[in-house]
Amino acid sequence: MKDFRPEEKNVVYIGEGVSVTGAVKAQDTVVIDGMVDGEITCSQLIVGASGVVNGVISVSDADIYGRIGTDISIKQLLVVRSTGRVEGKWIYGEIEVEKGGVLFGTAESTEIRSERKPTKDEKPSSIKTFDKPALVASNDEGAASNTPVAGISSRAMRERRKL
Repeated sequence: MKDFRPEEKNVVYIGEGVSVTGAVKAQDTVVIDGMVDGEITCSQLIVGASGVVNGVISVSDADIYGRIGTDISIKQLLVVRSTGRVEGKWIYGEIEVEKGGVLFGTAESTEIRSERKPTKDEKPSSIKTFDKPALVASNDEGAASNTPVAGISSRAMRERRKL
């Protein structure tokens, strides 16, 4: 878990054994080692291994070691650690799940990605991009015999699938 100091400004810390019902709002970080039943709004949410959150979550980034559930909206990065469990309806920009992390429910991507764009000094050609492959015409009997068809035969495709 990120190094956390409770004396930091704009930070809410809910310790182990503490239970909160209602809305928790902070400009920066909310760290939960206890239990929250309600709404959480902040920039960064960290739920410790003993932490449990049930309710509406609306944050930019989340690092989950414990359990969260209900309606979850992560604008940028959702990280689910090996001990983490995410349940309910969750919307995320990007997601990272460690082996052992559990995702259960309905997921939706906001398609917000941290795509790398060329700087002023950098030529766009130095960033590798890949074009979507074009569709290949089928080799049906009704197709013109002089039309070149790229690809492998259906028999070769079946043989590859067997491997």
